[in-house]
Amino acid sequence: MIKVEGLNKFYNKNKSNEIHVINDVTLELPSQGLVSFLGASGSGKTTLLNVIGGLDKGVGSLSYDSFEMKKYDMSRIDEFRNEHFGYVFQSYNLLMNETVYDNLKIALELIDIYDKGETDSRIEYALKSVGMYKYRKKRASQLSGGQQQRVAIARALVKHCKVIIADEPTGNLDSANAVEVMNILKSISRKTLVLLVTHNESLANFYSDTIYRIEDGKIIDKRENVTPSSLEATDDNVIYLKDMKLVETVSDSVSVKLYCDDEQSIELEIVERNNTFYLRSNRNIKLIESSNVKLVDDHYKPKEKEEITEYDYDDSFFNNSKEKRSIFEKFFTSLRRSFISFINPTKKTKAIYVSLALIGVLFSICAISISNAVKVDTSRISADNSYCTLNDFDYRYGIFDDSQVLTEALTAGEISHVRMIFFRYIDFLKKLNFVEEKRYGNSYKEICFDSEVNKLIHGRAPKGEEIAISRGIADELLGEFGEYYHTYEELFNILIENSDSKIVGIVDNPYRMVYVSETEYVKMATMGSYIEDDYYRYYGYEKRYDSYEVVAGRDLTDADFGTDNVLISEKYYNAEELIGSVVDAGKVVGVYRMENIDEDPNEVIVNQRYDEKIKGSYAFSYEVEDYVLVEGREPEKENECLVSIYNSLNVGDSFGGYKIVGRYNAKTQMLRAGALLSTSAVSIDSYTTKAFIIEDEEAFLTRLTDTYTVRTMYDAELYSLKSENERIMTVYLLLGIVCLAATSVLVFFLMRSRMVNDIYSIGVYRSLGSSKRKIYLKYLTDTLVMVTFTSLITYTLVTVGYLTAIESINDYFVTDLFSRSLTVPLLGVAVLYAVNLIFGLSPIVSLLRKTPSEILAKYDI
Repeated sequence: MIKVEGLNKFYNKNKSNEIHVINDVTLELPSQGLVSFLGASGSGKTTLLNVIGGLDKGVGSLSYDSFEMKKYDMSRIDEFRNEHFGYVFQSYNLLMNETVYDNLKIALELIDIYDKGETDSRIEYALKSVGMYKYRKKRASQLSGGQQQRVAIARALVKHCKVIIADEPTGNLDSANAVEVMNILKSISRKTLVLLVTHNESLANFYSDTIYRIEDGKIIDKRENVTPSSLEATDDNVIYLKDMKLVETVSDSVSVKLYCDDEQSIELEIVERNNTFYLRSNRNIKLIESSNVKLVDDHYKPKEKEEITEYDYDDSFFNNSKEKRSIFEKFFTSLRRSFISFINPTKKTKAIYVSLALIGVLFSICAISISNAVKVDTSRISADNSYCTLNDFDYRYGIFDDSQVLTEALTAGEISHVRMIFFRYIDFLKKLNFVEEKRYGNSYKEICFDSEVNKLIHGRAPKGEEIAISRGIADELLGEFGEYYHTYEELFNILIENSDSKIVGIVDNPYRMVYVSETEYVKMATMGSYIEDDYYRYYGYEKRYDSYEVVAGRDLTDADFGTDNVLISEKYYNAEELIGSVVDAGKVVGVYRMENIDEDPNEVIVNQRYDEKIKGSYAFSYEVEDYVLVEGREPEKENECLVSIYNSLNVGDSFGGYKIVGRYNAKTQMLRAGALLSTSAVSIDSYTTKAFIIEDEEAFLTRLTDTYTVRTMYDAELYSLKSENERIMTVYLLLGIVCLAATSVLVFFLMRSRMVNDIYSIGVYRSLGSSKRKIYLKYLTDTLVMVTFTSLITYTLVTVGYLTAIESINDYFVTDLFSRSLTVPLLGVAVLYAVNLIFGLSPIVSLLRKTPSEILAKYDI
């Protein structure tokens, strides 16, 4: 029994065009019988049955025997109506591309009936009951309207329903088919409750047990129906001959009978040739055999109550045991169907698939780049934490001008051991007796070895081009070449590629550092600081300090300014013979000799005035290089220096924070420097960073402005790497977001288009009681298959290709590579699926928020 109490439903509630489509309806319906609802179009009768049948929602109380609902819950009502309700729609709502058999099979699968024997027996019995068994293999689209409606009835019967709701089931049928359909429904109503919506009062009066009349959403009348004894139901395809006028003509060879409603005249010519009769007439002629007309030699008689088709629909043999399939079985079944659909795309869909595949390539590049940047590769840091720095710069982007600050702090004793840290790339080679040659490379930093700061644990301090290495590097080498080397001392035989240097010591430092001698250190500090004319000396400067004597020819004078006259060294090849001749530097007027200076034989003294480009800021160490002091005194403090005789600055002036205490003359290499400084305070250039040890932290930090940040060398490099990684992450995160946005748009519109194409099927499934979960599953697997075989497959190929390439070159580049962590790439896979699922399912999620009735009505299915 169905009870409805205080049921209401509004359209456009609280708006000017509000419609109270169901108005406080209360009724009780029996467990069996045929109950009809009559009313004009728009009276609310269909809406009422939709709410009762769970296709629509209203406000009020509904109970179906022990199942009660005071508030519409779509998931609860879906489950109940799927099990106990059957529907017969005016527009049939069959799946037109499926066979009759499959239409009924789908209805059984919705209630978890999968057994083939049970399925076949139910379908056979239901179709035979409505006279459609012989059409079971035909597609629904190949049937007539009456046949489709019979299939719709069979679909309702096959489920063993408690209630069948028939909404205008005869609305699209002729009178004969309408009577046949109503005969079936009437017979079913003996054991089942049939709720009928119709505007045909004669049918309602003839077949109904109870009739409700509805007007403006209210039940205005209810009556128990006394079925009339007869039903006036004519059939246009049946002609009752005795109800027509007869005109008969008979001759020896021809007998003609003319039946017509009124007296008619006709001209008819009949020609016979070869036993075939040919007709010609002034009226339209159609042969009975080629039409659907049936001739009955009797009078028309109304349908009598006893003539209603009598058959007993006995479904007691139905086996209602369910086969609950696991979610995995349903998932893989849906997955298989989605894959079949995927491999048969349209041209437009193919273009979208290609676009998604290209997006997968870009997204893979983003994931790889972010993976390399999300975590700082500390193995790249080569720093001595004994030292601090003011420079938190990345040398590619510029540096702070901190020379003056550090000079003052050095003079005040707040810091000490100011050093240049140089970046070099060193390849360590195995000994020649190695079985297999293998390269080991990394970026290390080099610093001048200082016994006050650096503690040797093995070997000795480096000299000349020799080097010492940190414990950190030594441990890496032993780990890499453990097959050949077992102790620190054995590493001393490893040579540095393209050099005569070798490892002679190991420093107690866990970071990657290479230590060089002061001599080598100063050479590196001045590497590249050459002047253009590196074989030229200048008359005016050398003459001032009487640094040479003329041994042949004549000396240069002021009169030679502006000419190309030069002096050449006595070491020049056949120097005296060249007097008067022209060499590359100019016309030779004399030969010179320098005492205490080891001049190059190619050097010449020229008469040009001082060239401004010579007074550069490059420096040599006065402790290392040979020179001749020609004025002033030697430096005694770390902030004192000598300048070249070619430098325009004078003794007593300042040079980059250093006080000039003397002048020097030197051989050609030294002419490249503008000043001689202590090795503990060397000037800075854009490819190095200055390091120091803090002696008085409080005083030193007080000296600094907000411009500077003090960090250890390790922290400075870590900061630089983090900054670089942040820039990389920002760029590729933005590109990744663009990729995700593009794929979201493509997937959304593709799945929306697919949903619109499937909207009829969705409406049918929902109207039959299919749960939203089942439809979600279809679109879920559609999206999964599409993403997997487009974006994900290219994403994976690019990622695996990258890993393979990295693995093949890992012997040459040893860093904390992406190949060591799959976290970000796997997260990228999860993000790719998540975004595509969200936007792929959003159209169907939005649609399924509507009730089945709203889907059917909104999309005019």
